[in-house]
Amino acid sequence: MFTGIILHSGVIETLEKRESGARLRLSTTEEEGERPFQRGESVAVNGVCLTVLPDRGALVADLSEETLSRTTLGSLGAGARVNIERALALGDRLGGHLVQ
Repeated sequence: MFTGIILHSGVIETLEKRESGARLRLSTTEEEGERPFQRGESVAVNGVCLTVLPDRGALVADLSEETLSRTTLGSLGAGARVNIERALALGDRLGGHLVQ
């Protein structure tokens, strides 16, 4: 579940088309003292829920054909700025509204 509050932004480094979808690689901002992104963490990228893998200072996610056809992620390219939102953790402050 996500709150709709964007705390991070990112820039697409690559969107590599593959046989069954694409691989997205993006750089992102992280505030000092904030917990780093974890392997398998769910994040919303421009509102699209993805499972990410941190990789040498970037986030990597595989996108299915369905995700590419139903969202705007497939139309973005290198250099495009995106919004990144972490999933709500139990006990987190709700400062916005719930988005399901």
